[in-house]
Amino acid sequence: MGLLKVIGVLFLISIGTSPVKCVYKIWLPNANFANPINWDKGRQPCGDDIVVIPEESPAIYIQVNTTLQQIILPKHGEMILGPGSTIAFTNEPDHSAECLSSGSEITYNLTFPDNWLDYSNWCSSDTVTGSCNSLALDSELIPCKTDDVVFPKLNSYFVNLESGLTLSVNTLKITGTAYTTSGFSEFLNTNDGKLMFPILHNSGSRSLVQIARRRCTDPTGCACGNDGLDILQRICKYRNPYCSRIQCKQPIRPAGSCCQMCGAILSVQYGTGFKFADLRDGLQRRFLDDNDNYKDVKYIVSKMSDGHVQVVLYDVSGDASIQVGGQMKADLDNDNAGGFKYAIRSVSMETSKGSRLNPTHGAQTSSGLAMSGGEIAGIVVGLAIVLLICLFLGTIFYRRKTRGPDDVAFKMFDKISFKPSFPKPRLEVPPSFSFRFGGSSNTPETIGAQSQGFDNPMYGSNPLSNEKPLDLEMMPTSLQLPEVEEQPTYDTGLGFDNPLYENVESAMFSDPTNVDIKMDVDESLGTDLGSKLNL
Repeated sequence: MGLLKVIGVLFLISIGTSPVKCVYKIWLPNANFANPINWDKGRQPCGDDIVVIPEESPAIYIQVNTTLQQIILPKHGEMILGPGSTIAFTNEPDHSAECLSSGSEITYNLTFPDNWLDYSNWCSSDTVTGSCNSLALDSELIPCKTDDVVFPKLNSYFVNLESGLTLSVNTLKITGTAYTTSGFSEFLNTNDGKLMFPILHNSGSRSLVQIARRRCTDPTGCACGNDGLDILQRICKYRNPYCSRIQCKQPIRPAGSCCQMCGAILSVQYGTGFKFADLRDGLQRRFLDDNDNYKDVKYIVSKMSDGHVQVVLYDVSGDASIQVGGQMKADLDNDNAGGFKYAIRSVSMETSKGSRLNPTHGAQTSSGLAMSGGEIAGIVVGLAIVLLICLFLGTIFYRRKTRGPDDVAFKMFDKISFKPSFPKPRLEVPPSFSFRFGGSSNTPETIGAQSQGFDNPMYGSNPLSNEKPLDLEMMPTSLQLPEVEEQPTYDTGLGFDNPLYENVESAMFSDPTNVDIKMDVDESLGTDLGSKLNL
């Protein structure tokens, strides 16, 4: 008897000094027949419905009396009738308020299991029937190695255990039956186990579930064990889509959390004599309880897998959390300096920055208004570009204003010509031009070496080619020469200067088609010329 009393006292002492509260993790979804979310029409079947149960459905638990018109079962499936439950069939219409649209097919749609690592499938509570508490790190929202896991009675379940992981819990109880590690492995190989915890086609295996059946008795606290990288990544796959929108520019992310937040993180290293419960409850009472200034601050204390204790404080903007976090750090620093209230060796603090709601509140006054190096560099570069553009435009405007538009140095196309490069026509005028008439010679004679004729501007150099200009033979049209082009002979002692040469300088650039050739011939010479030409 004495030995039993000693054992009993030691057991009570161990319970009384347990640093971690007993936490139950209760599975919420079920595969029951009466659960409206398990049907494609969002309601349970009515009395005149045709019920369709597809392949790959779990075992369906019927816990109420049910009347149907017809039920279509899969080749492989199971329906469990609860105590006192019956199924009846009828062709009579169901006139109840929720069954006005009945009389047609309704399909059971729970064909994919709910995930063990999905935080929304679990309820954390201090008792099996208590209310759910969601104030915890994301890694602590699913069963930890110190938690008691419960699948309530009078239900059927459809659960995905994932693959390649080791899921550790303290205890596991399914519909009233408690399991050990080996016992649960044997259950998974039964027909009921395969229907409740199926092996998915793309996985090929289930994760190992270890059941410790041993409470945490370490006064410094016990880690949840789900903050490891592999398992936390899978938890965050389900948690990340539901993270709240943050209201600070530079948020923080505590260890074991999937979501960023605005607030403060205290990382505590403890020494000999440290007690987890004293730190958690002491900071709560001293700084948060009955303090309206911090009523919106969320407070989480956890021991992490690497051995340090993490204190998380957060709220919508982070301002109040940073303020109270600074007060807690000062208290812990004082204890480290010789207070010995918590047995703390060191503490560090990390805070969010740049509240979007109230950047000048509390401890965020200086850091909330500070800009990052990237923001400052962006502003400087932007101002430099604007300044250069203004300088460029101002220079152009000034030079146009002072020198005129033709002298602007930035006319880049002035030296570019879009005209075809053809040689210009050239008019060559000889120094003299004359005819000498007289004598009996049958050929004309050119007087003077300098009299070489002239190039007709109309038949000179071709602007479209580099060919040699054609020679032009001038002949007075008024002489009416016969068809035989035989030149008359004249006395070499007589002659006249070509009047065309005298006015060539003034008429050089006139229209050559309008040239009026006038010949002032001596009257006597004209008479003699006329007699010789029989005119």
